[in-house]
Amino acid sequence: MRIALWWQNESWGGVDTHAVSLINAWPAADEFVIFHNERNPGVTRVRAMLPAGIVKTVAVPEWHSDDASRLMRAGHSVLLPLRFWRWSVRARQVLAAHGPFDALIASNGGYPGAWTALAALWGASRLGIARRMLLVHHAASAFGIGRQTFERLLDRAVQRWATDLVTVSRATRETLIRIRHFDTERNPIRVIHNGIAATSAPAAASDLRGRWQVAPGEFLVGMIGRIERYKGHEDVLLALAELPDALRGRIRLVIVGTGHAAELERLRALSERLRVADRVVFAGFVDTESRAIVQQFDLLVMATKDFEGFGLSIAEAMSVGTPVLATKVGGVTEFANDNVAMLVPPEAPEEIARALETAVRDPAAGKQRASRALEHIKMFSETAMSQRFHRLLSL
Repeated sequence: MRIALWWQNESWGGVDTHAVSLINAWPAADEFVIFHNERNPGVTRVRAMLPAGIVKTVAVPEWHSDDASRLMRAGHSVLLPLRFWRWSVRARQVLAAHGPFDALIASNGGYPGAWTALAALWGASRLGIARRMLLVHHAASAFGIGRQTFERLLDRAVQRWATDLVTVSRATRETLIRIRHFDTERNPIRVIHNGIAATSAPAAASDLRGRWQVAPGEFLVGMIGRIERYKGHEDVLLALAELPDALRGRIRLVIVGTGHAAELERLRALSERLRVADRVVFAGFVDTESRAIVQQFDLLVMATKDFEGFGLSIAEAMSVGTPVLATKVGGVTEFANDNVAMLVPPEAPEEIARALETAVRDPAAGKQRASRALEHIKMFSETAMSQRFHRLLSL
């Protein structure tokens, strides 16, 4: 098969890792062509993580300009139906120019999310591409203000254009049904959980603990991913402030990732007000495979406040034997439980504080959970994931 992977993204993260795992473990000698927006920050990372020459990448123009004024952005919203139609024409032209294709995977973060991915489904349908899959990684969002009629019509059309609807968790699937009213009698929504590579993560290219000035004997608590309000970084800072001074002095919290400058500044200021700034390192983006980073943590913390489509960083930590502390949100509980991780309610800094104290005072218990997690996560292999995608597209 020749497979087009349509991928619009504004930030790096789990969607990138999913694409790499999917292609690396693909069970047949099929050809992939990745269509991506020009400013997609994950493309370079994906190219570096895939064997040289096996995948072609094609840049397509942006859906909109980040430099547009507020008035222009409002105009874009009003003209959304027309702009969407124009994008479907453009997508069809791009696919035809690089085709023919047997299948299209339109990879979306949330839903509706990437408008160009939905437009590519329409274009692929008009081209007659036999298999057209919409893949959704995160939660569906509510209908946009002033465009409910268009979006409701679009949702019905998407269920016609796509021959297959796939989500990475049952939690994500449920949001499509509850929030966007997808009709599973018209088109079933299948769940294919994210897959993790079976091999251990390679050693990091450099001594990250040394780079972060983590002293020997300090307990390294790490967070990794986009720095956004809903990810719960502030809850971990609040938890750190609740710990006794002596215990807090044994912990170094390293926050790996980038985000909006305003949110980063807010978190820095919060750490100063809480008097924990000396215990926190904002490491920024680290150009190393994420599992190699997580492998150096004594504990991975994911404190998401509301919803997690899957929680790939948690699964990666489990796959390299790193203990995990996470909130019970979204798809996390579909592959993690109290036997293999410490799970706490969201929006509960005091619960995180108690779990941190337990982790530091009894590291042997954490290592035992991590050992069980190492075996448990093998059920979520990238090989099994890719085989399921291949089977769907081959029907």
